[in-house]
Amino acid sequence: MNEGYSFLQLLFVKYSDSEYLSEAWTPINETLKQFLQNSAENFKPTSYQTTYCQIYKTVCKGYKERLFDDLKNLVTEHCYSLKRQLDESMQKMIDDRSNTRMNLFFLQFTNLLHQYRRAIEAIVPLFHYLDIIYVKPKVRSSIEQELLLLYKTIIVESFLNHIFILLQHLINTSHRPSKETIDLLLHLISDITPESAIKQYDLFKRYCDGEVVFSEITSNDEDMITSAPRTASKRPVDDLPGEEDQPSAKRTTNMIKSLHTDN
Repeated sequence: MNEGYSFLQLLFVKYSDSEYLSEAWTPINETLKQFLQNSAENFKPTSYQTTYCQIYKTVCKGYKERLFDDLKNLVTEHCYSLKRQLDESMQKMIDDRSNTRMNLFFLQFTNLLHQYRRAIEAIVPLFHYLDIIYVKPKVRSSIEQELLLLYKTIIVESFLNHIFILLQHLINTSHRPSKETIDLLLHLISDITPESAIKQYDLFKRYCDGEVVFSEITSNDEDMITSAPRTASKRPVDDLPGEEDQPSAKRTTNMIKSLHTDN
C-alpha cells in the first residue's frame, strides 16, 4: 500500500523545464516526426507504448499546456514544410503548363494529404490522456480536430480551388487521375473540410456515393471540423504568401485555357 502511494507521489512530482525537455519532449518529438514523415514502418509496438507512457507521465507532471503547444508547433512547422513543397511544384506546373505536370501536382497534393491523415490517425491515440484531461474540457475541441484544422488552414485552403480546377480539366484528358485516386481525394477533403463537399456536389456525386457523404455531413454537423474553435496555431498575416507568391485560382483557370497539351 505504501509502495503504491509512493509511486503516485513520484508520478505527480512536477518536471523542471530541463527535465521536461530531456525526459519528455525530446523523445516524444522524435517519435512524432517519424509518423509525420511516414518513416514509422519499422516502429515497434513497444516504442509506441513507451511514448504513450511518456505523454501520460508528462500530463501528470503538470506540463499539459506546454505539451499541447509543443505538439501544435511541431505539426505547424511540418505543414509549412509541406506547403513549401507544393508551392514549388505549383510554380513548375505554371511554368510548364503541361497536362503531365498538372497530373503530378494533383497526385502530390493527394498523396501528402493521405500521408498526413495516416500520421494523425497514429498520433491522436498517443495523446488520449491529454485529450480527455485538457483539450476537450479546456480548449473545447479535440487533438484530432486541432491537427486537421492546422492542415486545412495552412494547406487545403491555399490549394483546394486550384485542385478542383485541375481535376475538372484533367478528367477530360488522357492524363486523368484514376477513379480510385479521385475517390480517395474527395473522401479526404470531405473529412477535413465538409463544406467543400457541398460546394462540389457534382464531383462528389460522380466519383463518390454523394448522398452518403452529404448525409454523414448532416448527421455529424456538431462534429464538423469547421465548428471547432479556431485555436490552431497560425502564422501572422504578414507572413502569409501574397498574390505574387500564391497564384490565384483565376490564374490557374487562365493557365489551363492557354496550355499546350503534351503528347
